[in-house]
Amino acid sequence: MKPCGDPWTASGMKDYNKQHEAPVRDFLARLVQDTDNHAKFLNMLSMLEHMGSRKIMVSQMNKQDVLDQDTLQHLAEEARHAYFFKRHAERINGEPMPGWVDENTMTRVPALMYFGRMDAGISKQVGDDAAYGWVSLIIELRACWLYRIYNEVVEAADVHLPLKGLIAEEDGHLEEMFEMCGENYDQLQALSRYETELFVKLWTALEAAYPEGLDNAKAA
Repeated sequence: MKPCGDPWTASGMKDYNKQHEAPVRDFLARLVQDTDNHAKFLNMLSMLEHMGSRKIMVSQMNKQDVLDQDTLQHLAEEARHAYFFKRHAERINGEPMPGWVDENTMTRVPALMYFGRMDAGISKQVGDDAAYGWVSLIIELRACWLYRIYNEVVEAADVHLPLKGLIAEEDGHLEEMFEMCGENYDQLQALSRYETELFVKLWTALEAAYPEGLDNAKAA
């Protein structure tokens, strides 16, 4: 049965994150004017998108009955998003950024911890069989929230980063995952609050690691 309402209202995600929007927007506004750190941030997003695509592949590869076109399309688009962010990271950086290492990836370890703890925590609460849908739903809520703010920032700064197509695909994934498992509103809200706590820890690490570099940003 298709859930009533929409994922934003059902999850309460925007309410939980209202106080975080202005600090995130301010950080991104400074970040996009700093070519070195902006490239490292994009590479971090590439890493997280790659982890998301890998999560889909690993969790679904032995489930031949559910590895349908929609799941394969989701996997392909997440992998393409990893490529999108890597390509633009290297364009902004002006040279290749092989892999995801400390030297070329903003707060690599906190980002890995964010994704790993979210995946493990949600999987523990909902069970392995339901983890793909629920983890994906919570990830898409965060991605859509963050990428919309990011897009507004780059457009205001006149920085070339064509995010609208990627956001449209993430919106599609969000609707698909919400239809799959969004009818349990109590669980959805609890998982969204859990993810918000982890996201705040990641963003705190970003702000703590780069205050001086972003205050003295180089022009893009």
